[in-house]
Amino acid sequence: MNQTRQLVAGKIGVVLCTAVFGALTGCTTYVEQPRPREVYVPPPVYVEPASVQVRASFGSVGVVIRSEDDFYEPLSPYGRWEVVGSYGRCWIPGRIEAGWRPYCNGNWQRTDAGWYWASDEPWAWATYHYGRWDFSARFGWYWVPQTQWAPAWVSWHEGGGYVGWAPLHPSARISASGSVAFNIALIAPRAFVFVEPRRFLQPVRPTTVVVNNTTIINQTVNITNIKVVNNTVINEGPRTQIIEQASGQKVQAVPVRELRRKQEAEVVARQGTTSPGREKKEKDVQTPVRSEAAPRETESQPESQQRAKESAAKAQEQLQRNGKDVERAAQVESQRRANEAATKVQGEARSKAKGAETKAQADSQRSAKEMERMARLESQQRGKESEKKAQGKPELRPKHEQIASEPGGTNTVKKAQKKKGKGKPPPPEDPPVTPPASP
Repeated sequence: MNQTRQLVAGKIGVVLCTAVFGALTGCTTYVEQPRPREVYVPPPVYVEPASVQVRASFGSVGVVIRSEDDFYEPLSPYGRWEVVGSYGRCWIPGRIEAGWRPYCNGNWQRTDAGWYWASDEPWAWATYHYGRWDFSARFGWYWVPQTQWAPAWVSWHEGGGYVGWAPLHPSARISASGSVAFNIALIAPRAFVFVEPRRFLQPVRPTTVVVNNTTIINQTVNITNIKVVNNTVINEGPRTQIIEQASGQKVQAVPVRELRRKQEAEVVARQGTTSPGREKKEKDVQTPVRSEAAPRETESQPESQQRAKESAAKAQEQLQRNGKDVERAAQVESQRRANEAATKVQGEARSKAKGAETKAQADSQRSAKEMERMARLESQQRGKESEKKAQGKPELRPKHEQIASEPGGTNTVKKAQKKKGKGKPPPPEDPPVTPPASP
């Protein structure tokens, strides 16, 4: 007990000494509290997509596309990027006129790789020679980026005095044989534009083409022929001879490489000579791109909200697709039922006609047999009547024999014969036959 008291007294003394020492030296003693456990969350890292690469090739400047991200920066000033369904990030053109559609503002040029679409639209070098186009009620026309270059990615139609084209659907794929396979039913009528063959080589404008005309589409046939030969896409459309005959112009094919380099050199020049005023203007347009001072919208929002937005967008797109599929299935089912009804009506008509024909033949055969039977009965009846008459009356002799048998009948016969032979010389009388002398 005494030891315990001594220990407590000793501890109290130490504490008092420490307090007195702190007061004299001006120091303060703190009791260290346990700190809460911190969880380190690294800040999000934003990696800028690779910009367009510029390279010197054969004395000219061209654009090199290594991935789909290479389109992000050069196309941002002219539209916005949105996540569209299962396609991922797609580009939507900005500041376009009402009724605008792809491949409706430019002209066709014949090359050694088929028909090449040339346009003055600032995004033409990318959206008409890479990737695919599609339309949705929410976004309108949007472009799905891909890295394979071609003179044009279109489906061709011809007939009824028109030549038409429409952008290929994103589902189009290059098969193992090198041909481009696609489902023509997925291309909506609104995507087609038509011109007369004589105007095919002229500049195409939205006001000079015929659009969304189902009547013309039904009069045309699909002549699409896109194939890959030695890693080069060949876009064959209407035959050159038809265009020359209709337009009266000679079509000269030019190397497709020259047209591509010329167009891409202009793109590189625009990228390198952007003025400060234009930079400000482009910043106002490029919705998806954010600077370091203004972080992207996805960084300022929680990840869950961003995922919810993407899920909602995908769900909306899926609903639209399901609606289209249901509508298409209803059309197919309606057509099938109409065909079945028509086939049934035709079968019933043929069956009725065949039955009527069989009945007519049976009636005709029955009538013929009845007539034959009546004729046979009538013949038998007449035969019986003749036989009865022959048995009941004496045999009748010829009239001249009766007259000759009557008294004076011989003279009467001679008179009748004389009267009958009047005007004709009498036949010579036979000379009397002299009997031969006996020996």
